[in-house]
Amino acid sequence: MFSILTPTHNRADVIERVYKSLKNQTYKGFEWIIIDDASKDNTEEIVKAWQITEKEFNIRYYKLPHNLGKAAVVNFGIDKCSRPFTIIADDDDTFSSNTLEDLKLIWDTIDKTENSLQIGAVWTLVQDEQGKIIGEKFPSNFWQVNFKQRVLERNGPPKGEKWHSWRTAVLKKYKKFTNPNSRVDPSVSWNRINKHYDFLCVNIVHRTYCISEDGYIQQKKSRLKVEKRHYYSSFLELKHISPFTIIKEPYYRNTAFSYIKSSYFYYDKENSLDTKRFITCLLTFLILLPSRAFKRFFLKV
Repeated sequence: MFSILTPTHNRADVIERVYKSLKNQTYKGFEWIIIDDASKDNTEEIVKAWQITEKEFNIRYYKLPHNLGKAAVVNFGIDKCSRPFTIIADDDDTFSSNTLEDLKLIWDTIDKTENSLQIGAVWTLVQDEQGKIIGEKFPSNFWQVNFKQRVLERNGPPKGEKWHSWRTAVLKKYKKFTNPNSRVDPSVSWNRINKHYDFLCVNIVHRTYCISEDGYIQQKKSRLKVEKRHYYSSFLELKHISPFTIIKEPYYRNTAFSYIKSSYFYYDKENSLDTKRFITCLLTFLILLPSRAFKRFFLKV
């Protein structure tokens, strides 16, 4: 029923977390697909040993000849997924033993309802290693929600880490945004999907987020690297949005502010907003700037 997709790069020291979590699953109807982004450690040796000894589920391993970055690796892996539903499990993830059994029950129930194919993903909660939920719970349990309800009406999605299981066909149709110059916020890809498919958001904890010293969040990033990510993420969010909608919706006004601010540090002529959208963003930036500056320097927000 499930394809578990794990992108990895030089993480031989942590990838066993995913393997142990899969070994402990009460439901075994899954395949594990590992996409190795040209690792130089002994990841391949470890995985091939598991392939020989593992009898309960199939492990498929692909090693790329050149480092592509996580989003491109995920897109490569999505094409390898053969089951109806896909879960992207990072190489340092752990998740509860009932995760797949829970998700099977939820998806089986969804597929018995009218217009079931309108739901493209099931989202659940994430906890830290001390058992504390990271961010907000969803406003209601089993919250079936479109992009307008999840993001625009709230001026942003529920805060914090969330975990997702997807219809594989949806991920194949809407691959993750990538850019060779920078990482793009995953939320941009998820928002695009949510404009076409509903998400079913369930207040149940499955994934435990483990902090790794060499993980992306813990890595020290230069100001330029941060602003490039903001630039491409905001550009992709705004490139097809009308100037009127940018002005009307607080979420897009904030995104416009981010675009102009990041443009001060980094600009890509080939990936930039057209004149009308740029002027709209610039005017929005100038209107918001005084209040943002006041909050930053006087309220320390």
